[in-house]
Amino acid sequence: MFQVTITSNSDRDLYMGKMANDTFLQRFEQQLASQSGVDHWIVALSGGLDSMVLLELASRCLPADRLTVLHINHQLQAEADEWQAFCARQAEQRGLAFCAEQVNLQPGSIETAARNARYEVFAKAQSENTCVLLAHHSDDQAETLLFRLFRGAGVRGLAAMPRQRALGDGALFRPLLDFSRSELKAWAQKEGLCWVEDPSNTDIQYDRNFLRQQVLPLLAGRWSGISERLQATASHLADAEALLEELAQSDFQNCSVDNCLLTVKLQLLSQRRQANLLRYWCRCAGVLLSAAQLSSLKALIAAASDRQPELILGDRVIRRYRNRLFIEAVKACPQWDALLVDVLAAPERYPGRLSLTAESDICPDPWLAGVKIRNRRDGDKCYPSGRPGKSLKHLFQEAGVPPWQRDQWPVCVRGDEIVAVPGICICEGWCEGENKPPFWLDWQPVALFAGSDSGTL
Repeated sequence: MFQVTITSNSDRDLYMGKMANDTFLQRFEQQLASQSGVDHWIVALSGGLDSMVLLELASRCLPADRLTVLHINHQLQAEADEWQAFCARQAEQRGLAFCAEQVNLQPGSIETAARNARYEVFAKAQSENTCVLLAHHSDDQAETLLFRLFRGAGVRGLAAMPRQRALGDGALFRPLLDFSRSELKAWAQKEGLCWVEDPSNTDIQYDRNFLRQQVLPLLAGRWSGISERLQATASHLADAEALLEELAQSDFQNCSVDNCLLTVKLQLLSQRRQANLLRYWCRCAGVLLSAAQLSSLKALIAAASDRQPELILGDRVIRRYRNRLFIEAVKACPQWDALLVDVLAAPERYPGRLSLTAESDICPDPWLAGVKIRNRRDGDKCYPSGRPGKSLKHLFQEAGVPPWQRDQWPVCVRGDEIVAVPGICICEGWCEGENKPPFWLDWQPVALFAGSDSGTL
């Protein structure tokens, strides 16, 4: 049943007049002050106690024209639309812009699916210099640490929720992590705030509710201030994780070329540093390695030099070639059949990245006329400028192109003649006497080094 909790306080106006002396508000302002370069703020509002406190604090501290209220309707409860309407009224009362997004959850764990859906919305709502504010507090942090602990997480997982991190083109920030839920409730009651109560919060079939309702109260009865202690532990682990990240970044600089890991240099590291670097490298490509997957990856690295082993990790694959490790998406080989000018004009429509770098002010258009792109074919041969004719197979081997990338490599032709292999050579057929085209074509297969989600709440 839909429930709105309302607390009245005849002294609300008095408290509003004493905002400058409100240490609670001052603590919040200090948190916001740590965020520089933010042009617009987005408050994630569920309508519950925590997010209503966040909304009230943000509305008092930030200009209304730089603040938007965002509600995500998960459509899980019969009252979901009423909660959305409640949030809309709260934004309107404060003169703030309001936006609501309905999401459809993927099959599987409801908690995980709801979280993933929220973060997809947050990322889409982001733009440069925008910051999403979330209402997680110290009790949430304690729950997260225990939740990760019981799942067997490592240092990264036990660091729990970061106070801030990049998200899409903007950032995400949790300004209430130093506040306890009891503090938030006391302030909300003092200020006469209203909020909704989600009945599912008492359902202990959900792991987090079980921790909140059963485990943490039991621990608090034995050790006072348990949430604060667990938050301090998470903070120490976050520091340790930051140091491991710095070490991995340093090792990556020393052991990589073009986002590939050099196995010879990798094996000079200690076993622990190897594991740390491999996890970092895979995480940057969107893969979180389990212990079993890490063991399989090490076996791939140690395989005989005449083999070309591979490891499938969901929609990613790791392969080894000439003492390099590659990580790429598992995908069908693209079938090229397009004019070169069309690919250069709309590169986002094609796999990988084909680019033209001009060497002079001469317009390249006349050179591009009639040139098409196709896939390589058996027996293909070309005549690189200034060199004897060679088979494409030989050129690919010379350039160190892995075998699995060769079939998807674009080949430029005019009629039946190969005039260029982007990133490798320009051929005699595209030259006018001794004059080569006044540009260079480069080809880069799909890169996987996009930042990945941290896997937090």
